[in-house]
Amino acid sequence: MKGDLQLGHAMATSLVTSLATDCSVAAELAAAADLRRGSVLDRATLSGVPRSALERVAADFEKRGWLVKQGSAWHVPRIGMPSAVPAFLAGMAAMRGPAAAEEAALTAVTLPPYPSAIAAALPATGLSYASLISTEEAMARVADAAASRLTLMTPFLNKGGLDFAIGLFERSPATARTLIVRGAGSTRAALHPQRERLEFLQITILDCLLPTADGYETSHAKVVLADDQLAYVGSANLLLQLHHSMELGNVVRGRAAKVVASVVRAVEAISPPWSWRR
Repeated sequence: MKGDLQLGHAMATSLVTSLATDCSVAAELAAAADLRRGSVLDRATLSGVPRSALERVAADFEKRGWLVKQGSAWHVPRIGMPSAVPAFLAGMAAMRGPAAAEEAALTAVTLPPYPSAIAAALPATGLSYASLISTEEAMARVADAAASRLTLMTPFLNKGGLDFAIGLFERSPATARTLIVRGAGSTRAALHPQRERLEFLQITILDCLLPTADGYETSHAKVVLADDQLAYVGSANLLLQLHHSMELGNVVRGRAAKVVASVVRAVEAISPPWSWRR
């Protein structure tokens, strides 16, 4: 399986040579196919993709055995496309995409509770202060934008933070739901009482706490990611009402979000499923 998470030089070269001019469409088709392994991928799912480019990329994927034509749709073999392909193509598209098309990032902030010296000083900064949105609003915007796949990554959770995270999953139209955490301390204590609710919502939980020879490897990133297209990235753990600290983050889209997504997908690939037994 580890070999499936990395592309060999020959395949990487082949993808660049064959799909460079259609790399954005290739990345979108690969991501959609990855979500539908073992099932059918129809054109309605890719309605926003230019038809001519879609036909070229799909024909390439068919030759590689990653798609099988079924009338106007495709069957996606469960084992076919290497797991590393969607992230590789997304990275290729990000590197080739026009920077001029990018939207400016939104900045999100959580201020310490009153009385706060930081909160008192911010109004003096003028327009920059007026353009800030709250961290909760930023995360909610990303959740609302997720059409098929919503991913939350936070190393730490408490009860209030988990309730908020579940609320994001519930409000989102996305059906593929993933929560990446660090399986220790307050996080484990918060998750266990909510097991039934989490399983009912079909939330996949991954544990990014990997043993090493001298301790463990983990992630300290805090991300909310929608469909590899829009992402909140910031300092805020889902530990509500515990700290008198300011949290700061950004909501990014397009090329920047795809780069974030490639990192998140790598973390997903190496993080084992959550174990309720410990």
